[in-house]
Amino acid sequence: MTKPHVVHCQSAKLTPRSDKDPAQAKVDDAKRLREIHALVKENNRSEISDDIIICQIYMESRFDAHAQSGSSTARGLMQLLRGTVRELYRLENLKLPRAERRSEADVFAAADRYHDSLEFLDESKNIEAGTAYLQALIDRERSKGAADPISEAYKDYRGVRNGIYFAKIKAAAEKLAKAPEDMEILREMVR
Repeated sequence: MTKPHVVHCQSAKLTPRSDKDPAQAKVDDAKRLREIHALVKENNRSEISDDIIICQIYMESRFDAHAQSGSSTARGLMQLLRGTVRELYRLENLKLPRAERRSEADVFAAADRYHDSLEFLDESKNIEAGTAYLQALIDRERSKGAADPISEAYKDYRGVRNGIYFAKIKAAAEKLAKAPEDMEILREMVR
């Protein structure tokens, strides 16, 4: 996989929660949060804590694997843009011996096909791609000597250099670590 230069991810606009029995909704929420915990634990390809990734996923898609922003190419749990997938593919291509590398046009065409496929919405694969992209951003920031490469990587991930996005998900992640089944922490984060 490869990632494009600095390409940003966008949050999806989602419909409000359905009006179901509050007790059943709480059970469903706890179940979904446990599922996301397991998915992230298994598929996190970054050095970022699982709790931060979980909060990021909620911030981006509200745990909806089919979330799609109407105004951008953002798709899946982590709301990855087509350009993000292109960059991941480009970076993977650069790891190959020069003689085995594909042309940029071929790499980008393959990335676009993957981004637009149903396979890309697979929760495990979307988390793998999103966290691999974040790790590439972290590695780049570390190579530039950033004091806090994770915080800097999130500025590039969102495309807004003010640090508010990462501060929000980091604060929520600290709470989630203490109460791993509390969906209200996530809801408060997005209010």
